[in-house]
Amino acid sequence: MTYIRLTPENVFQYIGHSITFRTRNSYITKTILRTSPTGKTVRIDHPDLYNWVEIVNRIVLVEV
Repeated sequence: MTYIRLTPENVFQYIGHSITFRTRNSYITKTILRTSPTGKTVRIDHPDLYNWVEIVNRIVLVEV
């Protein structure tokens, strides 16, 4: 597996792919459901983060 860091420029290519990010000292893998119009946040199914993850201030890796 190879991983690519998500940016606001490339996030639109990876809707439906699995992402890995760190929150509360653990790594979580979720699927991108959609993105915001600006591309700075992605929608996932994770109520603890209110179902949105900011990719500008957080390292978010996508599995390709």
